Amino acid sequence: MKIIKNAIHCDLCGNVIESTDRHQYVTCSCCACTVDGGHDYLRRCFKSKDCYTDISIAGNGIESEN
Repeated sequence: MKIIKNAIHCDLCGNVIESTDRHQYVTCSCCACTVDGGHDYLRRCFKSKDCYTDISIAGNGIESEN
């Protein structure tokens, strides 16, 4: 599976944070959640599993020629 966008929305502070590069560890402004991995892997760190909404986009790696 190809990762197109690796991002989450923090439901506590409202930040949308995105990791665009491998090992780019990005934390929201209230430090409740973090996203990591860029387009290589999806990693989440959080104080509570209910503190964020995942808004990542992944595809099958097949591109259309239309």
